[in-house]
Amino acid sequence: MGLFKRASDGIAELVPIPPIADLPPAKLQASARYLGTLDADGRRVIGHSLSARSAARLSLSAEAIDVVRIAGSFRIRTEALRGARGDRQFGGKPVPDLLVIRWQHDGRDWETGFRLDAAKSVRDVAKAQLGKNTGPAQPEVGAWVRTISKLVRTNTNGKAGESND
Repeated sequence: MGLFKRASDGIAELVPIPPIADLPPAKLQASARYLGTLDADGRRVIGHSLSARSAARLSLSAEAIDVVRIAGSFRIRTEALRGARGDRQFGGKPVPDLLVIRWQHDGRDWETGFRLDAAKSVRDVAKAQLGKNTGPAQPEVGAWVRTISKLVRTNTNGKAGESND
């Protein structure tokens, strides 16, 4: 298969996001760089534009993580979440401010990497430029990891059920 191993065979359709106006209220939102999705063996998943690195907007609600991107938006329902972690490497490459989301789709375990942007909002950028912040804006990787972990625990303890995601 060559130097770069990829997983692409028989990937079921991803869950689409609803229209932007119909998205549920967000617990967290962030701008990020979508880095890709790896399977359980560490191979890049290439189906459904999952291999395309791109700018993304993440929105975490009680229902799902909605990944909005030009390369192809998709939804990870909370039932499919298996956890999250902050890390320093993705796919063998060093990445600062890395959020790795573990999830399951069509019976397969995947990890998706995002490099979170430092500014949380236009207001944060303005404050940083005006010198009202004591230091540079830092991405809230820890807040994402804690919130996703809490959703996973709630789903595991509160609802026992199979997910098709």
